[in-house]
Amino acid sequence: MSVNKYSAVFQPLKVGPLTIKNRMEVSPAEYHMCSDRGWATREFVEFAATMASSGAGIVTIGDSPVTQEYFDICPYTLNMADPLVTNSLTYVSDAIHRYDAVASIELNLRNEERKPEDYTVEELKDIINAFATAALRAKQGGFDMVMVHAGHGHVVDQFFHPFFNKRTDQYGTDTIENRCRFAKEVVMAVREAIGKDMAIEMRMSGDERLGADKGMGIDAMVEFAKYMQDYIDLLHVSSGNLYDFRAGDYMIQGQYMPRATNVDLAAEIKKHVNIPVVSVGKFTMPLAEKHISAGDCDMVAMIRGFISDPECIKKCREGRDEDIRPCLRCNGCTGGGPGIKPKPTHCGVNPLIGREIEFPTIKPAETPKKVAIVGGGAGGMEAARWLAKRGHMPTIYEKGAALGGNLVVAGMNELKADVKEYAEWSIAQVKKDSRITVKLNTEMTPELLAAEEPDAVILALGASPITPNVPGIDLPNVVQAVDVDENMDLAGERVVIIGAGLTGSETALSLAHHGRKVTAVVRRTKQALMMEQGINLLKAYIYTGDAGVEYVENASLAEVTPEGAVVAFKDGTTQLLPCDTVILSVGLEKPEAAVDAMRTVCPETYVIGDCKKPRVINDAVREAFFAAMNI
Repeated sequence: MSVNKYSAVFQPLKVGPLTIKNRMEVSPAEYHMCSDRGWATREFVEFAATMASSGAGIVTIGDSPVTQEYFDICPYTLNMADPLVTNSLTYVSDAIHRYDAVASIELNLRNEERKPEDYTVEELKDIINAFATAALRAKQGGFDMVMVHAGHGHVVDQFFHPFFNKRTDQYGTDTIENRCRFAKEVVMAVREAIGKDMAIEMRMSGDERLGADKGMGIDAMVEFAKYMQDYIDLLHVSSGNLYDFRAGDYMIQGQYMPRATNVDLAAEIKKHVNIPVVSVGKFTMPLAEKHISAGDCDMVAMIRGFISDPECIKKCREGRDEDIRPCLRCNGCTGGGPGIKPKPTHCGVNPLIGREIEFPTIKPAETPKKVAIVGGGAGGMEAARWLAKRGHMPTIYEKGAALGGNLVVAGMNELKADVKEYAEWSIAQVKKDSRITVKLNTEMTPELLAAEEPDAVILALGASPITPNVPGIDLPNVVQAVDVDENMDLAGERVVIIGAGLTGSETALSLAHHGRKVTAVVRRTKQALMMEQGINLLKAYIYTGDAGVEYVENASLAEVTPEGAVVAFKDGTTQLLPCDTVILSVGLEKPEAAVDAMRTVCPETYVIGDCKKPRVINDAVREAFFAAMNI
């Protein structure tokens, strides 16, 4: 697709006093890359520069607290309550301006302990002043725009909603004027502080996604947008709410959610306002072009797409859409959700993100080496690409008939379209790189490896599904989850899935969607597993619960019979779970013997990915990159 096919995306846009060079915005997120005091670090500045180098028209630095109290629960962000933050802001705005992008910053306040009626009028004035003071600091730090966060159930947002706001004074919800009063006073104070030469963007939820009894739907939010439009220059329409996990999934969309999640809300609001409207919700560049050109929105904001590939706009300009690195929507870059993980932003598929200081450039190899890569999965392919860029001579030895390994397997479940897309991209990138040699149907042995006389070796053998050693495990009604993901006909109408980690739960969800009666067996409790594996597993549990999947906790497989699965509980009791098919998803086993046999062949050998320790794609990609940089 050439630049002509992105004619809508590349049109400039007038936003208040500013002219934006195109219709793409880097949306705000918590990066947790600032100092413990809330000042921009060099790492954060270079990350901001990376986002601006994407070619986006606006780069919005996200969730920046306007009070010290909020910063204390949202650390390592830009602390706009600190009067000394302005010094470091100038480095951030300079980094963004370096690439002719508009520098914007999201100003926000969250307080889950208090509701609108808990504040005195004097406290509300203090909050309004905090927003205005933060905006002034942004201006002094060289920013061109500020975003006032008035959505997602944050403090400003709550005053509009009768479910949250029980006040009976002028900040109550009896009239549209009162419901909007607090947001209006915040925005007007911000305007007075920054003047007319800066723009104001307001972020709102087009639908709270809480249901009619709790949240505001699109009709109410249209009224909010109409009332506020005279005080702002740009309207950023998201959706969802912090106070309900499912609603929160609309804020940061996981892999089970549709792309362009909230565009219908932006389109409806756009009908009723006379200022530009931004839509956000896991867009891709083609989807951005589609919806902007259709008039559904004036601009598109995204963050994960820019993190996975900061060159996505450049590649569109050059007609290289197929080279855009897809986002997995694993949400590792956002920590899984706001305020959850105060660790610096990294990306599951782009190992340079958050490491710009360590790797400002990819240095050519001083001495090109012949590198043998054993295994053509996620790690092996990633290593080969980086080695080739550095001038080394990588050869991938893959035992199968095609590249991909467990990466392809992981994308077979219909719910994992993002993984499938990334697998296809990764394979295509290797195939088109003439510097990479690929040898398929090659079962590597220590003798064969030694005969190749490599200068360096990367072992990326992957791992294999574990088969428990219990009676009846070889019966025909037993199958691995990965095989069911590839061919659902292998599963009968009633299934029991042994192992309900992320893979098992996704298999369960997919089967339930196709009408199977599914029971999942968990060795511990769902809560314990969720705490270990994180927010993506929690999402899977919520969706499987909605789909009718039943769970048996604190149990393990004891035996398989023609009638079903016999599970044992910690108290020594057993129970037969009748089913047509027993599906195994109890983890992966690394090939220790093969790794040990080959790791001594060459003095410079690296072990990466699942054959080092079974984990996720992110780990294989990171370790592959580090190995390629070290050789």
